[in-house]
Amino acid sequence: MKVGHSSFLGLAVVAALLATPVQAACWSKEAVAAAKIREFETMLMVSALRCRNGGRDFLARYNQFVREGRPVLTKVNDTLRAQFTSEMGAGRGLNAYDGFVTSIANRYGAGVADLNCGDLSDITNAAVAGSRSAAQLEQLADAADIRPPVGRQCLTALGPATLAAAR
Repeated sequence: MKVGHSSFLGLAVVAALLATPVQAACWSKEAVAAAKIREFETMLMVSALRCRNGGRDFLARYNQFVREGRPVLTKVNDTLRAQFTSEMGAGRGLNAYDGFVTSIANRYGAGVADLNCGDLSDITNAAVAGSRSAAQLEQLADAADIRPPVGRQCLTALGPATLAAAR
């Protein structure tokens, strides 16, 4: 069977059409960072509520973290909502965002593996100190081994320096 130039062109067009939605549904570096910070904040919220009756009440410090970090936390939530609505449309995307946040809170309801209320209080103090910086909050989330359940991460463009370093 002989395959001509137009067949290859047709296959290239089909491949491009199939690849575009997949890339559009990926999670950018910024969206992944936002998911980490959102999960970190939710872990602290649930833990502050759970620990307040267990002798280590840090709810006031958690509330201070939210007040001082409001601009960063608002941007994080806006980024996540945009991620979900870009994938699923406005209505379904916002429902998916709500489900995402609820599932995170439910995971922390029974506590955090390997962290007690004292540890979580200390982490909350660090969060207050870093509350005005998304980069600092992402570092704290990484240190707490936060791994949000996000979809496939977007591929980044590889420039000449990146390609040379990979060799």
